[in-house]
Amino acid sequence: MIDILRKLIERTSAKLMRRFCGRTFACPVCHLVLAAIDANGNGLLVCPVCGAVLEIEDVYGHIVPVVLDMELHRPQPKARLHPLATHLPIGLFPFALLGAAVLLLASVLAGTGIGVTLAGAVQGAPVLADAVLVLLVVSVGSALATFASGLWDWSFRYRRRPYWQIRLKIAFSAAFLALGGLAIALHAAGLVFAAGSGLMELGSPLGVLAGLLYLGALSVGMVVLATLGHVGGTLVFGR
Repeated sequence: MIDILRKLIERTSAKLMRRFCGRTFACPVCHLVLAAIDANGNGLLVCPVCGAVLEIEDVYGHIVPVVLDMELHRPQPKARLHPLATHLPIGLFPFALLGAAVLLLASVLAGTGIGVTLAGAVQGAPVLADAVLVLLVVSVGSALATFASGLWDWSFRYRRRPYWQIRLKIAFSAAFLALGGLAIALHAAGLVFAAGSGLMELGSPLGVLAGLLYLGALSVGMVVLATLGHVGGTLVFGR
């Protein structure tokens, strides 16, 4: 079952790559997946991981990368701020999602007979709701610093070259900040969790709508964050 799911994900990602990045190929040195559209007007491309200077040849409809040189004088900052700054968003955001899921479960069970047995957990719901908000604020707030350090790293280390990985990371970073900001706004405004009980107001249409938007923003944000971490990891460690 896991192998079938993995193959399905690989085929889906390959189709998305071809749709949004055009033709791709593997760097012959480090095997990082690169896009032909990232080459300059002379058909040259520098691999962001190993620094191989590649010339893109089109041979009978197939991309053949030829190694011409190696970029030996790439800037090597002593403190890689961007990889370090990613730890807070990646580490804290999943716990915020987990806390929201626990509060959703407690809210559903609170109106049933099962909820009586969870009296202690329900009483702690306001504290958990506040903790989830703190985790969201710290995670999304630190993501701003992560985004800024990533732009600086792109300008300094990669000389603002238009790699598809960088474009995807910029777009997904903006999406994560927007989703995280939406979740924080809904939570802080008291539209999701009741001030007294700390539970979701599932009895009102407005509460249900706010809860769906909130959980949807957190869930999609988690997928976006996981994608950012994966793509960013390939730029550090290669494929």
